[in-house]
Amino acid sequence: MARIRPHLDVPVMCAVGAAFDFHSGRVSQAPPWMQDRGLEWTYRIAQEPRRLLPRYLYYNPRFVMAFGKQLLRERRTAPSS
Repeated sequence: MARIRPHLDVPVMCAVGAAFDFHSGRVSQAPPWMQDRGLEWTYRIAQEPRRLLPRYLYYNPRFVMAFGKQLLRERRTAPSS
């Protein structure tokens, strides 16, 4: 979305992920027990490994690193109780 945003004349863009695929029945959702434990991503990878695995391997470590850096930065600057 960030890459194509400059080419579109729209006030708002909203990512829905796989929501439309789930609701249309094109892609099955993980069983409730996997959803309850935060494991839906593993089910999704098993369903579409060629499409999702490279994406998850690239973006998830970047997200975790950015989150960790922000957390450390905020802990260093937080006032002591």
